[in-house]
Amino acid sequence: MEHPLAGKTGRTLLVMLGVLAIPYASPNLRVLRVVPAPWDHAPAGEDEAEARAASAPPPAASSGEQALPASENTPTVNNALPSASAPTLPDIDPDVRPTLRTVPIEDASGHALDAFFRRLRDADDRKEGAVARVLYYGDSTIASDYVSGTVRRRLQSRFGDAGHGFILVANPWEWYFQNDVLHASSGEWKASKLAGPITNDGYYGLGGVSFTSYGGGFAWFGTSPRTEYGRAVSRFDVYYLEQPNGGDLELEVKGQPPDRFSTRADAKTSRVHSVHVPDGEAKLAMRAKGGGPVRLFGVALERDRPGVVVDALGSHAAMAVYWQRQDEGHWRDQLALRDPALIVFQYGTNESDLWRFDRAEYETALAGLFDELHRVAPKASLLVVSPLDRAENKGGALVSKRVILDLVAIQRRVALAHGAAFWCTFDAMGGEGSMARWVRAHPELAEVDLTHPSPLGAEVLGDMLSDAVVSAYARWRASAP
Repeated sequence: MEHPLAGKTGRTLLVMLGVLAIPYASPNLRVLRVVPAPWDHAPAGEDEAEARAASAPPPAASSGEQALPASENTPTVNNALPSASAPTLPDIDPDVRPTLRTVPIEDASGHALDAFFRRLRDADDRKEGAVARVLYYGDSTIASDYVSGTVRRRLQSRFGDAGHGFILVANPWEWYFQNDVLHASSGEWKASKLAGPITNDGYYGLGGVSFTSYGGGFAWFGTSPRTEYGRAVSRFDVYYLEQPNGGDLELEVKGQPPDRFSTRADAKTSRVHSVHVPDGEAKLAMRAKGGGPVRLFGVALERDRPGVVVDALGSHAAMAVYWQRQDEGHWRDQLALRDPALIVFQYGTNESDLWRFDRAEYETALAGLFDELHRVAPKASLLVVSPLDRAENKGGALVSKRVILDLVAIQRRVALAHGAAFWCTFDAMGGEGSMARWVRAHPELAEVDLTHPSPLGAEVLGDMLSDAVVSAYARWRASAP
């Protein structure tokens, strides 16, 4: 006798059940579940026990290098932002707009941003050589130049465009983008990353990724020909590592002879090699020519004029503590070469996915990291930006994850106690329950994963953060001697 599920109807039923089961395979797909899973509901008292439990450490990273595929990013295809500026914030759902909050930057000492504001004042006054360079560290949101791209546009429109900033050599993640510039890679590139695979020496460069080619690696970087922003460059700065047995690198710009040089030296040393061009549209091509490994970290597009530069230094699946894998002396050397006026530090999304989160351990680690940032960049200000709200399904309702509130509270407390300023994204979004509102907004301000902003939502956040920075600067300038 034929099994009841062997016929066409049975096979159809099995396929249907398989499709319905997919959302239960990953926590990120909770929003697609027909009914909540039993494990979505914590038993009474479990939250309190979790707060006392030891955290599971971040996943152990393997050592080695990852081969990278060819990639190409163009502003007309990959830009998260519109090609031209808008006079005001984009249209926002009228049910959500009233819940957005004007959140000032918090500064317990009243002087945490003085170093940045002094550099910003010089750029504002158009003093020759005055550049206020911002290094914006973060996780996957910043890796796509979300939020940071809007901040770059807003600050450059106000204080002057001193260049796009730092770009990684190749795409270490499929969704690595930079707004308003062209960049592509091909040939043989291998990468080691803070999130793994890791290096043996702890050298990850400015952006947390080390790229190596033993010959044949090719990459190019250029200005945007068809957008309002990113139209000009006057200098390409190539960040690389001199090392024993280092190979040759060749740089080429149209209208100039090829510039070939060796990266070989007796000891590992962070270096920058600059290629100057007339201010305007330009493209730099880069080839690893063999003779040994060439180790690179990225290329910065700069302009020899007063203004602001914003480096988007995001990393997929990153947590703040991953920066403890970076050799401190190497990080200090990289930052000295880059000369930042402000370091923005925004993490917490991936920490909120830890199976067990030890609040005390996280607070201690964060304090140590902020102290290290002051040591490796003593001339720069530090601004800690909180993570976005995150939502989860509880009994059919979308509510804020409790751990996000804890992360925000810890980050605020540690930042203000360790010489940093603090800006609360969570509060600016509207506080508890805001991610649920952003997901349901029309047009949507957040993605269905209940975690990441949409391009529109990222632009809203970037506008609010820029407003907070400009307002704080205006107050400082009005009272500064």
